[in-house]
Amino acid sequence: MANLGAIALSQSSGTVNSADADQQAIERFLAGDASAFEELYHRYQPYVYNVVHGIVQNAEDARDVTQDVFLQVYDSLGRFRGGSAFSTWLYRVAVNAAITHVRKHKRHLQVPLDSLREFRADIDAEPEQQAQRAETQEAVQNALAQLPEQQRTALVLRYFQELSLEEMAEVLNCSVAAVKVRLHRARNNFRRLFGGALPEEDKG
Repeated sequence: MANLGAIALSQSSGTVNSADADQQAIERFLAGDASAFEELYHRYQPYVYNVVHGIVQNAEDARDVTQDVFLQVYDSLGRFRGGSAFSTWLYRVAVNAAITHVRKHKRHLQVPLDSLREFRADIDAEPEQQAQRAETQEAVQNALAQLPEQQRTALVLRYFQELSLEEMAEVLNCSVAAVKVRLHRARNNFRRLFGGALPEEDKG
């Protein structure tokens, strides 16, 4: 069974801190404390990069889009009303920016070999196991790169970042039912391209 979260995660996952800590940092930033935004940036930069990289499939582009995301957040943070968690709002900005980038540069989309250098290394594995792991990772990246961006996004959010269906619906601004349909189609296409299995059911 192919476990996307285990074999295709780019860099270490960002740690998502409590909503209270985020809100305090936002309030300090809006009161004029520039260091508060730096806290938010360092807290969430790996988290945003992982989402963006999973969608754009290119390390250099992912770094550029991630910077654009935080510039956009910096400019619009005063309009954040707290209707959802800051992390969810940030996810939405990141996903939209990544999808916009893919659509704008679609003719250049390809599977970059440098992405393999960014997977978490299994330091305990034997050389043969490491080689097999690298081959599997490359196959996963190839399969993901061939999916439509909406389906790729669904797999990234579900299996790379382990969001619940409800969280995905909020990020993607759609119903849970629509998320299930998108995931179902994405899994079927991934199986066809990769030749491996993914979990059949999503219960939240």
